[in-house]
Amino acid sequence: MKSHRNWLSGAGLYLLSLPAFCVSVVAVHQPGKTAPLIHADTLSQLVTQPQLAHAWWNGAVIATPAATLRAQQAQQQVLAALSAWQCRADGRQADAIRAVTAQIRSLRIAGRQFVSLDPDVVRTRDRGDRPLAGRYDLWLSPEPHTVTLMGAVAAPTKLAWRPGASIDDYLQGQQRLAGADQNNVTVIDPDGSTVIAPVAYWNARHTEAEPGAVLWVGFAPRAVPDDFSGLNEQIVALLTRRIPD
Repeated sequence: MKSHRNWLSGAGLYLLSLPAFCVSVVAVHQPGKTAPLIHADTLSQLVTQPQLAHAWWNGAVIATPAATLRAQQAQQQVLAALSAWQCRADGRQADAIRAVTAQIRSLRIAGRQFVSLDPDVVRTRDRGDRPLAGRYDLWLSPEPHTVTLMGAVAAPTKLAWRPGASIDDYLQGQQRLAGADQNNVTVIDPDGSTVIAPVAYWNARHTEAEPGAVLWVGFAPRAVPDDFSGLNEQIVALLTRRIPD
């Protein structure tokens, strides 16, 4: 299993420490259900609500409207950069950029607050609990049994999660598009943490994915023009803020 996870720089918690009388209102979004409103003044009060007792917290996303607006603006900036790159690319490379653009455009993005929502962590660890104040959105989804392959691949798809499988096992038979990174895959776990999985014959290392993870095949650094050199990292930042299916 993976022994290291990286939190994106600048992805700190925005849960504000305001007076206790500023009780928060949290809209809880679940597939196929009307979003109920929950009032809580701390994170522990939220995650221990009886109606959320069976939630899959590892993939839950909590966000503020302001942070969501910023994240969605970042998504539009990435789409604009992809469009500009596509306009100067030729043939198969342009087709690959177009395919990735379609995937980024389809993402539902939230201003995720990078904090553990696991009730045990919230209640027992130092600084696990946080005050809440203002408006929040909480997205919950059923516990998955798949991983999602995305990026510069011919057939983005959901694949059955396999215990013990390495990232390169999931790539078997998957055609990569022009300009795709052949050496590394970025794994975005449901909690928003990331790890780089080496998958080439010369650098391969056994790396596993959790159920619900995204396996992102980015562009090879040499394929990206210098003026778009941060594009891979910007896309990964969006994927860490993806609203769960």
